[in-house]
Amino acid sequence: MNSNHDIRTLARRGLGGLLLALSFLPIFRVLDTSVEAPFRVASVEIAEVTLQLAWWGTLSTLLVGVLLSALFKGGPVRALATKVGDLLCAPRLPVFAIAISVLAAGLALLTWRYLYLGLFTNVDEIASTIQARYMATGALAGVLPVVPEAWLVPNTLMVDHGWVSQYPPTHLAFMALLIAMGTPWLVGAISLGAMAGLVALSLPRLLPGRPATARLAALLVAVSPFLVFLGGGALSHLSAGALGCLVLYSALRARDGHAGWGVLAGAAVGAMVSSRPLIGLILGSLFTLGLWIPHAVSAAAERSTDGPGAPLAWLLRRSAATLIGGAPFGVLLAWFNHRLFGGATTFGYLAAFGADHGLGFHRDPWGYSYGLTEAVGFTSTDTLAIGVQFLETSIPLTALVGLYLLTTPRLPKGVSMLLAWALLPVVGNVLYWFHATRMLFEATPAWIALAVLGAIELSRSVSDDPPLRRRLREAAAWSFVAALAAAPVLGIPTRWSTYSWTEETLSRITVPQPPEPGPAIIFTHSSWNERISATLQGAGGMRQDSVISALRRNTNCSLHRFAEAREALVRRGESEVEFPPVDLQQASGTPPDIERRSPAPGTTVRVRSGEVFTPACVRELRSDRFGAVALAPLLWQGDLPGLSGDGILFVRDLGPEKNALILDAFSGRNAYVFVPKALEAPPELVAYAEAMAVLWGTPSDGSRRP
Repeated sequence: MNSNHDIRTLARRGLGGLLLALSFLPIFRVLDTSVEAPFRVASVEIAEVTLQLAWWGTLSTLLVGVLLSALFKGGPVRALATKVGDLLCAPRLPVFAIAISVLAAGLALLTWRYLYLGLFTNVDEIASTIQARYMATGALAGVLPVVPEAWLVPNTLMVDHGWVSQYPPTHLAFMALLIAMGTPWLVGAISLGAMAGLVALSLPRLLPGRPATARLAALLVAVSPFLVFLGGGALSHLSAGALGCLVLYSALRARDGHAGWGVLAGAAVGAMVSSRPLIGLILGSLFTLGLWIPHAVSAAAERSTDGPGAPLAWLLRRSAATLIGGAPFGVLLAWFNHRLFGGATTFGYLAAFGADHGLGFHRDPWGYSYGLTEAVGFTSTDTLAIGVQFLETSIPLTALVGLYLLTTPRLPKGVSMLLAWALLPVVGNVLYWFHATRMLFEATPAWIALAVLGAIELSRSVSDDPPLRRRLREAAAWSFVAALAAAPVLGIPTRWSTYSWTEETLSRITVPQPPEPGPAIIFTHSSWNERISATLQGAGGMRQDSVISALRRNTNCSLHRFAEAREALVRRGESEVEFPPVDLQQASGTPPDIERRSPAPGTTVRVRSGEVFTPACVRELRSDRFGAVALAPLLWQGDLPGLSGDGILFVRDLGPEKNALILDAFSGRNAYVFVPKALEAPPELVAYAEAMAVLWGTPSDGSRRP
């Protein structure tokens, strides 16, 4: 055995062992949860539950597999596998791909309608939709009248050009197109359908000689609970996933045929980078050069092309075609960034949160350290989630892939590309401070395909297998069948329930119907923290990372006074402004002398022992005594400032004085306030004058109290 083969074997087995360790060991416990870091604490709590599911699910399923193999031997399950393979391979590949695409799109639509009830689950979707609605009218940004803080929500910001989201352009443009067509609800269905169909077309080329394996993997991609549940929404991961699969298919066609397919591959890479930059660069490079360079090297080694320079020329033609296809999107992205955020390479993320939003080991935008320890811990949570959530099987996919890598004598053709597709996004995310399972959405097809390949190989018997090995393979085959059968019975219903809206949440995110006909303006009574945050951004011009730390490191009253003083200086130009002492450093945690209290649902107040609130602070605190309603989940569902509409315009309640400016700008609308009328009660529509008197203790005419 030569040394190169030994090294490859050692690397493959080492990777398999690492995946097994990540599937079953609590490596995530290296994360420090002693500091006040809600995201980190929640990630560890979820990982603990996921780890238990992985262990108990695997052990119980293997036990079931052993029992079934003892009862039925291996014949029935192998016969079933053969029939399924024959059935999947019966249609022509284009027909199969269309069917897979329709299946995935249909499941996404059902999820949107019956699970999410047509509502968004993520603030990213809300922020993107807001800007896309303006783009659908031909504008890049919205123009907010008078007080921008009445409308600013997370992941949106004010720039010189107007009100925008922090996201790159191509997904926004796709959303804008569907909004202009009156079908915004098709964002997820079209994206997921295209992704599944392209996977069905690509896998047979990537895994030649294994049509049944490729088609089964494509079918599981189409019905993957993880993909379908995200497909019911409108996140940019969806369009990026479809574009990534288009890159792969086009690059495979360019590898096997005409170089002209490289133009389409390049356009897809450019569009993907302009939607999700990091994953676009990773997978775009992998699917093009990662396919073409090994092919050219192999061709040169085998002297299978004419002339010594032919492989290089072959590669250069495809690379040039890719650059031609991608160049317009590069120009678009540079123009978009320059126009809105002041520089061709300045993304909205950096404009909103500063340099700490970028890649690398440093402080994250929330003020917490992100170093090698955090990268290892969060990567552990990522891989645990991958194993359990992608198919909701009782045996983690990552464990199956790891065991396959440990036991297979060699990797079939195309599997190395699948491994790179699965693993490079995980590696790339090591350098990024934000971790969530959806960040690996675009790699899901590769993990599923590898798991299918591993399950087939691990359960496949050959005639000269000794009896013990044959029995083990039979038990493995039954275990994999049991794991798949458990998904729709246990895994998927459980996950469905976690995504379902509670009645309490629905009462706060469903558009209330005004009692009177005609256009309306509804003030949502947001929390004091939300009002401070919006004021610091809209009136004070602070970045979101600074606001996040400031909220955590100061009492509400001191920061409220600071926000009012900053507004007086920045907006009204008052020179004689007294700023209270506040802590604006970007640092983790909360000072030990600050207490966190929750006086009403949806509200959090930070105070110091013995602190005396000013009358203005008492007024702010008192207004929240029945609870609060967030603006963002309602904002996108109504009219938007600057866009024509005679429906409901949602706006943040900032108190009678600022509200008066908004009412003047929208004087033709009936005014209401959406707020709970009692502690623990659901929010209701209340007449504006009544609400102002009860909440703020002032008349509704906007006159200032002394």
